[in-house]
Amino acid sequence: MLTSQSVRLTEDTGFLLNSRIGKKEWNGMLRKMKWKFVAFVMACIAVLMAVVVGGINFFARVQMTEHYDQLLEILVYNGGEFAYDGWKKDIDDDSDESKKSSNSIFRYNLKITKETPFENRYFSVFMDEEGNVNDANVDHISAITASEAEEYAKDVFVLGRTRGTYDTFRYIISENEDGYIVGFIDMYQHIQNNFYIEKLSILLSGSLYLILFVIIYLASGKALAPIVQNMEKQKQFITDAGHELKTPLAVISADVDVIELTAGKSEWTDSIRKQTVQMSELIKHLLFLSKMEEKYELVMEEINLSQISKDVADRISAIAVSQNKRFRTDIQDDIMIKGDRSGMEHLVSVLTENAVKYCSDEGEINLKLYKNGKTVHLEVRNTGEPLDEKMIPRLFDRFYRPDESRTREKGGHGIGLSIAKAIVTAHKGKIGAHNEKDNVVAFTVEL
Repeated sequence: MLTSQSVRLTEDTGFLLNSRIGKKEWNGMLRKMKWKFVAFVMACIAVLMAVVVGGINFFARVQMTEHYDQLLEILVYNGGEFAYDGWKKDIDDDSDESKKSSNSIFRYNLKITKETPFENRYFSVFMDEEGNVNDANVDHISAITASEAEEYAKDVFVLGRTRGTYDTFRYIISENEDGYIVGFIDMYQHIQNNFYIEKLSILLSGSLYLILFVIIYLASGKALAPIVQNMEKQKQFITDAGHELKTPLAVISADVDVIELTAGKSEWTDSIRKQTVQMSELIKHLLFLSKMEEKYELVMEEINLSQISKDVADRISAIAVSQNKRFRTDIQDDIMIKGDRSGMEHLVSVLTENAVKYCSDEGEINLKLYKNGKTVHLEVRNTGEPLDEKMIPRLFDRFYRPDESRTREKGGHGIGLSIAKAIVTAHKGKIGAHNEKDNVVAFTVEL
């Protein structure tokens, strides 16, 4: 004959087994995992390509500027002309103009050839110390008149910079015996070439990005296959283990009932019954945790969390009082949230049962629920031994127990807080734990 406890064991475990995830939901979860994988990989590739393409184009612009700066240094050093053989000499390495940009990593030994004057469009303007124009040499450019050259020189002179870019011209201002010489060189063609290369590099990188996206998307299924298989095997193992264990546990529980009816209760039957109940709870917790982590069949509806908390408090407070522990509540009325009723009941139960279990003798448990703005706060505190600060981040890991002997004595499996975290995560909330003064341990949830 099965007792009510044995029947409940079979029904509760059977209900959780029957709520296993369906093929449609499982495929949906796999699609989400696949898209997350693809999104992460493509984000990394995008950053890498942006750094590489952007870096190449940036350094190309810097190198272009350095190239024309060296040409201008030679130009102004030789009085507005390029030096080659019969002309004046190249700029000395120890000259002031050379030293101005000698620290640049892009500087190289520029050589002047016979074709240099014909490869570049340039002009020079000579000014006195007050900035007045004395003369302008526009023999090597046709797009700029002498008057325009003078206006260009005046404009850059008032800027107070010795070199820079003006329109499509690179300029340099250098002192000489009579005042200043301002050299200009046209960069228009070089700028256009760089702009074309930049557009081409962006177009090619974009095309490559799309090709990589298609390849990674198609290959992601094979890449994730081992992970998916492991998840499926883990899910199947939990389900099969629960299915295989539920009947033996029910039989053991029923046999204990028969033994107690025929031979009476003893410490051995009490021990068997206790271990059976613990094993039953472990199976239900594992199945529930698997269900919550897969976010399967979460019925999101408007629920009264205040009433749920009060109902749980009424049940747990009786256990606390029986252990000579005080159970206090501070629950704000009518706090409504959109969530899974079963999950919320389980969350409050896990935290309060955990608080009662580890509360010090004749200590106090405090359950507080309130709403601040749009955020709902659930806080459970208990007096007791403070948590090890180094171990707090691991408290919510599955099967983690800070003190094995103490936890076994209390009858825990190290899975309750994992369930609490899974429930909170499924509701897009936050959960944490910390120590407070006067040996108070607090668990906080934000929803």
